[in-house]
Amino acid sequence: MKNIFILHSLNGDTLNMWGMDVKEKFDDVYMPEFPIRAESRYEKFKEILFNYLENGILNSNSIVIGHSIGNAYFVRFCMELNFVPYAYIAVAPGAVYEYPTTRTDYIVEVKKQAHASSEALEFIKNMNSKKYCLYSDEDDNNKEKFTRFIEDTNSIEMYLKGYNHFDGYHRIYKIPELNELIKSLL
Repeated sequence: MKNIFILHSLNGDTLNMWGMDVKEKFDDVYMPEFPIRAESRYEKFKEILFNYLENGILNSNSIVIGHSIGNAYFVRFCMELNFVPYAYIAVAPGAVYEYPTTRTDYIVEVKKQAHASSEALEFIKNMNSKKYCLYSDEDDNNKEKFTRFIEDTNSIEMYLKGYNHFDGYHRIYKIPELNELIKSLL
């Protein structure tokens, strides 16, 4: 039986926003809580997700939905543990790549350990899963990153209007297109 995993963004707001809508509409939805903001670390993400994998809850029948930095961590996790889900849906995966920034806060350090290697991206590209990338017209300053991710992972592009970064700051409580995609995968 298929289940759904939602891997939240750096701020964790995914869980209280559109993640809740997915949880209300579908059965067997898991939303692990990872450390957020400056406490966000790949090793802790890996440890938490590994427990689901070890218990057989996260498995080859899982539909994994990553949001923002959750994608960078998940790409690395898949390669390191040779994990292949049934389907992988990347929502606004801009944090996967290293790009120059003028920021000087904690995000710089968090993202450094989150960037996906070319080997990890190649692993995702070659895994025999259904792969999708959702991104929005209002997050166009990251469009190059999303286009690159789609190409690097051989994902199906889903360009949506009006969702910005699919985050709590922009009050994104529902993503009907995502729910329709999930329905089609179940």
